[in-house]
Amino acid sequence: MYDSFNRLITGLRISLTQRCNLNCKYCHHEGEFQVSKEMTKEEVLRIVRIAHLLGIKRVKYTGGEPLLRKDLVDIIKGSIEMGFEDVAITTNGSLLKGKSEALFKAGLRRINISLPSLDPKIYFDITGGDINKAISGIYDAISNGIKVKINVVLMRGINENELLKFIDFVSSIGGSLQLIELEKLNLDDEFFNKHYLSLSSVEPLLNNMAERVIVREDMNSRRIYVINNTSVEVVCPTTADFCMRCSRIRITSDGKIKPCLMRWDNCVDILEPMRKGATDEELKRIFIKAILLRSPYYK
Repeated sequence: MYDSFNRLITGLRISLTQRCNLNCKYCHHEGEFQVSKEMTKEEVLRIVRIAHLLGIKRVKYTGGEPLLRKDLVDIIKGSIEMGFEDVAITTNGSLLKGKSEALFKAGLRRINISLPSLDPKIYFDITGGDINKAISGIYDAISNGIKVKINVVLMRGINENELLKFIDFVSSIGGSLQLIELEKLNLDDEFFNKHYLSLSSVEPLLNNMAERVIVREDMNSRRIYVINNTSVEVVCPTTADFCMRCSRIRITSDGKIKPCLMRWDNCVDILEPMRKGATDEELKRIFIKAILLRSPYYK
């Protein structure tokens, strides 16, 4: 599927819930506001199947915290059986211990874990949670054969001084690191203005440390700095180049197709038509309508 800007859509990102056991101050809630319902497992898998029929190759489940869904293992298993190139989840990791084995058996091989700090006090201040639970979850995933990517939203005055610690930690666990810029979405202006840090300020350091630099043409032309055989990926979502190369569409936790993370005015409801008996062909047309509404937010 191509949108009106000739961008091939290959990825689907689905929020399974807006419920979360943490309260991260930097969270953008996947661009969602108040939601009153969640999709059932069967509804999620039907939407995923329709997307797969239309050429989507990758699916990632997010939240909120997707591990709060008791049917997550079944959703992963059902998605894997459809034949996607990649199925992954994004989690805070604090509920992961004891669940990784079942997820691996369901077919999950890759997981993103959000970790805003390696300092227990800073971690608590920014999330309200216990870092030991998140670290235990990370090691649980690794011990069960799941590849771990650590997501870090780098923020001024909070964790920018931990960059080298993060690289060392990720190297020690055999994982990869993804640095993400803070986005002005579902945040108050004071927090954003105080803590926003452009990743262009840290890329010279990464470049000097790197053995080589890779550009991911399939993912917004992101740069990956390979340092001590560890991949450090840089995500700058507020640039025109990033938007013009976007290959992802989103599904909200209450069943709306969201063409752009940053917008709410062009969502297309797919859950209600499904619940009213829409056929697969009708659902495909709804998907295509949403795809054609996509437009780069940053130009």
